Amino acid sequence: MCAGNVTFNKGSIMNAGFMEAWQRSDANCFVFHDVDLLPEDDRNMYSCPPQPRHLSVGVDTLGYK
Repeated sequence: MCAGNVTFNKGSIMNAGFMEAWQRSDANCFVFHDVDLLPEDDRNMYSCPPQPRHLSVGVDTLGYK
């Protein structure tokens, strides 16, 4: 994604958001997702398992592939 002549770094902004949230919270787990990736299945729980996981392994705009 570009804004003018500068490429937008999504990872950088997510890292900045994490650092800000981490400094203001005593939480030991954070969940990130794009606003357009809404959960479609109630079995996908927002939790903190031992290993990181991706909740949207398939999306409808890609035919769930």
